[in-house]
Amino acid sequence: MPSGRCVTMTEVSPQSSAAPPLKIVFVGHVDHGKSTLIGRILHDTGSLPEGKIEEIKKACAAEGMEFEFAFLLDALLEEQKQNVTIDTTEIPFRTARRRYGIIDAPGHKEFLKNMITGASRADAAMLVIGADEGVREQSRRHAYLLSMLGVNQVI
Repeated sequence: MPSGRCVTMTEVSPQSSAAPPLKIVFVGHVDHGKSTLIGRILHDTGSLPEGKIEEIKKACAAEGMEFEFAFLLDALLEEQKQNVTIDTTEIPFRTARRRYGIIDAPGHKEFLKNMITGASRADAAMLVIGADEGVREQSRRHAYLLSMLGVNQVI
């Protein structure tokens, strides 16, 4: 029975480390910033492995490319060279209260099958919309596919 008082976040016990992580897929139209957003989240929360930024910056310099946060996720050299996500990448991420699996899905129409593969493993989704272009073809398609896959918690 409710006691009628507010419970603060510090009173809630952290999720058990044995509990499965909440898997969130980042989807949306090509070049709307999915990989960049995830890279920034991992960087700004201190969740990257030691030396990862330096490693990517060094690889970029060797290829004569400017560093981008999206490169933290684009594991394939081909992805970095083309500045495009081809395959899905799942990154474990943890806060003080919960474990997550962040899934970066490609936005290109040609890699829709890979997006579906990533989204099929997700509990929730972040539909990223570029402020400069707004809702585009792949934005709509990804939203529709999320609903078809039963991913109903979408931000």
